[in-house]
Amino acid sequence: MKNLIVVLAILFSITVVNKEMFSQKREHRDGKGFRMEMKEKLNLTDEQENKIEGLRLAHQEKMIKFKADLELKELEIRKIKSSDKITRIEMIRIEKEINVIKNEMALERVNHQMDVYDNLNAEQKKIWMEQKEKIGFMKDRMREKFQLRRGC
Repeated sequence: MKNLIVVLAILFSITVVNKEMFSQKREHRDGKGFRMEMKEKLNLTDEQENKIEGLRLAHQEKMIKFKADLELKELEIRKIKSSDKITRIEMIRIEKEINVIKNEMALERVNHQMDVYDNLNAEQKKIWMEQKEKIGFMKDRMREKFQLRRGC
């Protein structure tokens, strides 16, 4: 029992001393975010930067609206689950509505990426695709690790 307490105390002190030990890093190598790294690699003109920033803001506005709609639908599901009468038809209807919103969000994300891509020159498009391939590879690796942990 004494050994267990000592081990737990050591583990606790290690995690307290090094808070970031188990946290995920949000910034890349030298403290720059992905967008800043990409911006530097692409060497955008001022005109391109302004156009892409406008696209990004419009995209964010649309996504905020989608997320709000999604949260309202999820709230609706919670209300139904907390009521006395849960019907299959209602649950399916709301789940279908949630899936429609998620699909619209996915399409909006792809359209935004293509809008940005369309504003790049040939060399910038090549760099863009290389970076997107790296990200896709990293996402695939993360997905594989997650599925291995879940036993899928």
